[in-house]
Amino acid sequence: MAQSKTYLNYIHNFRGVAIIFVVGGHILYGWHDKSSIGYQIINSVFQNGTVLFIFIAGYLFQHLSRGFEYKSYLEKKVTNVLLPYLIVSLPILLVRLYSGAPDYLVELEPDYAHWSVAHRCFWLLITGAHLLPLWFVPMITLFYLCAPLLLAIDRRPRYYWVLILLVIVSLLVPRKELENIPRMFIHFLSVYVFGMFCSHYKNELLEFSKRWWQPMTALTVVVVIASLFKIPLYDQMMYVQKMLLCWFFIYWLWRWDAHVPKITGFLAEISFGIFFVHFYFVIGLRYLQERVLHIEIREIVLYWSIQFIGVMVTTSLFIWVMQKIFGKRSRMLIGC
Repeated sequence: MAQSKTYLNYIHNFRGVAIIFVVGGHILYGWHDKSSIGYQIINSVFQNGTVLFIFIAGYLFQHLSRGFEYKSYLEKKVTNVLLPYLIVSLPILLVRLYSGAPDYLVELEPDYAHWSVAHRCFWLLITGAHLLPLWFVPMITLFYLCAPLLLAIDRRPRYYWVLILLVIVSLLVPRKELENIPRMFIHFLSVYVFGMFCSHYKNELLEFSKRWWQPMTALTVVVVIASLFKIPLYDQMMYVQKMLLCWFFIYWLWRWDAHVPKITGFLAEISFGIFFVHFYFVIGLRYLQERVLHIEIREIVLYWSIQFIGVMVTTSLFIWVMQKIFGKRSRMLIGC
């Protein structure tokens, strides 16, 4: 079957890489001993993989913006993003609403336990605080709503100079308080616009990369290594690291396109589904290991490797079953 002229295989594969980073970072959630070298390496590499996800979202928004129509755009986002968000949220919402208030929610909102069920449900859905990764959906929804304004930048390329200001803002407003959706939107706005910029100038970017790939790759490696250490302005360093990795993966996935493992493309196909449901499996496999089988793994690299493989395999199998049962309708249920 002939591929669409708008199809970019290296960007498709990048989606597969991005979901690996997202899941890899979440495997570390709740790990108590954060002083080991293994933890620091895994954390510095995989932390804030959301940057890659949002960069790709901005890239594809610009790449597919020809013939943009706001109403149909929002309708697709409601069907393919917000509807799966509500459906995937339902099990954990019931747990959060009827099993008592978890400590982390009380810390966020001291009066949470005294709110009505409707109030709690509404707050959880607009913040994504009911399940660790789901804050992303309320945040990315703000980008969907701002699509005409973002497109206005792209239609007047000289406005991309605003990216310099947006990067400064992201450095001044680091990634904290994930449930604070306006703050997260402000922080990640530079990443989304950077993705748009790289798409708008995709040919120029590849020409630049072919000429300067050696110093750019060296710079990326140096920043990744530097981020292994607890240095001042660590959050800002992680932001810079992931922004450089956006360039790194675009160039090297483009350059090695013929040699990228097919599993990367497979993960890209189901990446949004993995995003929506994987944390259920993170929680489930951890419970099985620690509470049912009573297996204690003290070595973080071994623990992370086992959990990562287990989560990716079980999540992929679950998505495969859902697709077999519901066919194309599975996209409205789990995002793919």
